[in-house]
This record gives sequence, structure tokens and C-alpha cells, in this order.
Amino acid sequence: MEHVLWSIGHDLIIENIVKAQGCYLYDSGGRRYVDFESGVWCTPLGHSHPRVNRVVKAQVDHISHTGYCYAHPATEEAAKEILEITGLPGGKCVFLSSGSEAVEFGVQVLRKISGKPRLLTLVDSFLGSYGSAGKKRGEEWHLLDWSLCSTCSRPDKCTPQCRVFGDIPCEEIGGFVFEPGNSSGQVRFPPVAFIKNLVHLISKNNGFVQANEITTGMGRTGEWFGFQHYSIQPDIVSMGKGLGNGYPVSSIAMSPGIIDRLNESSFYYSQSHINDPLGCSAARAVIQVLKEDNLVERSKRLGEILIKRLTEICGNHDFIKEVRGRGLMIAIEFLPEHDTVPAAQIYRAMLNRGFIIARRPGRNTLRVDPPLNVDENDIEEFLYNFNQVLHGI
Repeated sequence: MEHVLWSIGHDLIIENIVKAQGCYLYDSGGRRYVDFESGVWCTPLGHSHPRVNRVVKAQVDHISHTGYCYAHPATEEAAKEILEITGLPGGKCVFLSSGSEAVEFGVQVLRKISGKPRLLTLVDSFLGSYGSAGKKRGEEWHLLDWSLCSTCSRPDKCTPQCRVFGDIPCEEIGGFVFEPGNSSGQVRFPPVAFIKNLVHLISKNNGFVQANEITTGMGRTGEWFGFQHYSIQPDIVSMGKGLGNGYPVSSIAMSPGIIDRLNESSFYYSQSHINDPLGCSAARAVIQVLKEDNLVERSKRLGEILIKRLTEICGNHDFIKEVRGRGLMIAIEFLPEHDTVPAAQIYRAMLNRGFIIARRPGRNTLRVDPPLNVDENDIEEFLYNFNQVLHGI
């Protein structure tokens, strides 16, 4: 990649991938890799899914892009599908190109309708790559440290009187942007009672709730969306990554109440590929495959098996802190005193054996996020090889 600026922050390990099908990637020499990262979580149906590809190819032959003043019916059809699965009937959607854009759109909506100077999110949330959500400046955000919750002896008995809530400047907060489990790639799940109390507190003070489902959406956690593990209903749901199964499309679903408030004000947002029919056709096809193949339920079932088996394997090694996950979103964390060495060694060893998993630079955590339709034989092969690699450390 001599003429490509590789500014992603991750090492370029394989630069000659030329084909992908299902869970497999192939390089120019014909070597096969099993993708247990789902293309950075973007392909919940595996690569080059035939039904999604057929829809995209057909749409390309009709119209890919529409301008500001005309639209294609595919956009309306995709919006109806998304409002159904997000639990926001009667609301409205916008379709954009990236997850960061979808989160920032929701953030700007919250700022517009709340009239308050700050928003709240958990301290370990990623949210996005740019804008207010990406920068999280102190004058615009309150970052809530929930680390005490991880050591709480009674997390199910969480009350609003807990000191974790004590420093929240509720009079300044217009909304809570909730990242339900990604935690900047670390896969940490706040206690249910804590989140329900936090949502109640924000709502009681006339604030709104936005769920950042870029990573946790589209069945990844064993539910359609991560917020559904918390029995809450956000006012805004931002989604991306898996929505297009590799095609760059994102969406924001907004409740009728949010839309009513926006109609009372002058809110404008436009970019060249807003509500394009090609991305909307891909999104609708992905949702239909997830429904028809019962892949959300399959994610839950396979996730329980994979987490149990990984916990058993990792329990034999004193350099591993824990395995945690929901559905097919799983993290393996190493003890701090081992720094990042075992994670890097295991990542490379698994790659040499033909398995791609996720490792973020400087982190002592590995992630395992296979496609929701991964073959169970590939799971068995992965577990066998992972166990062998651990014994070699």
C-alpha cells in the first residue's frame, strides 16, 4: 500500500485480500482466513451475502443516488422496517453513510430540542470519530464514571441515592447518549438497575435518551439492539456498521415526540448521500435476512455456547482476567500485570492459524465477533485452535 495513507491507528497485517464469502477471506495466494471479527463488526451476515448482493445489484441498475428534492420508494420501505425493530412506530428515520455521522446527527437533535448546554454519557463510551460526540468537551458533556458499579455488591438494588448519581448536574443535562455494551471496544455492560435509574433521572428532568447501537445493533448482542437488555425505550436510536452488511449506510430512528419537537423548530441537516436508495435497499435486505433466518435468536444461542466454552478454556490460565459478552459480542481480558503481551501473541498466533480476531493497539483485550450465521464447525475449529494457542503461551 505504497500510495495509501494508513492512518487508522492499526497495523496493516494482510494487504492482499482479494475475495470474501461468508465467514471467509482469501488472499491473492489463495490462503483462507476465518473472519471472527465480521469486518470490524460490519458484516453480521458474513461477507458477500447472496440475497443482499442481489438486492444491491438490482438497485444499482435502477437508481443508486437521489438528490435533495426527489426520492425513491426504497427509502420509505427501509424506514418502516427500522421503526418496527426499534420500537418507534409513528416516528421517522434519516439515512446517512456512517455510524459516527448517525450518532452526531442524534446529538445535534438533542441539543436542538432540549435547549440545555450539556449531554451525558458514560465515561468509557466511544460515540464517534468527529463532531461533538467525538470530542466530548467538558462544556458540552458530562462524562459519568460508573466504575463503582463494577465493584458494587448489590448492583440489582441500585438506587438514585447512590453517590454515582450525586454529581450529575441535572439542570444542565438535555439528554443521555447510551452506548449499551461497546465501551470503546472493551465490551463492558453497565448494570440494568443503574441504567434504568439513570434513564428515569434524565427523563424526570425533561431530558431525552439516545442509544448508540453502531456496534451493538442488528442482533450482535442476542437482541435486535443492546438497549433491549435494559427494558428501556430510547427516544432516538442511531445504527450503522451491520445495517448495510458491508455497504456504508447508517440510520437514525426518532420517536414521534422527537419529530414533533423538531417540527416546532428550524432543524436542517443535509449531505450528498442522505436517504440514498442504494443504502436503504441494502439495509432493508439485511433486516429481512435477519428476520427470515432467525439470526437474532441464533446469535443469543450461539453466544451462550461460545462464552461458556471460552470461559472454560480461559479458566485454565492465570494470565486471563475474564471472558464477558452478550450474544456474539465477546471480549477476553488479560490481567493488567501482563500488559498487552499475551493479547498480541495470541492475536498473531491465531492469525497464523488462519483466524482473524480483534485486537486494539495498547489494549490487553481480544474481541471475538463472528457473523451471526457463522458455521458451527468454524466455532469448533476456532475453539480448538484458541485452546492450543493458549497452551503455547
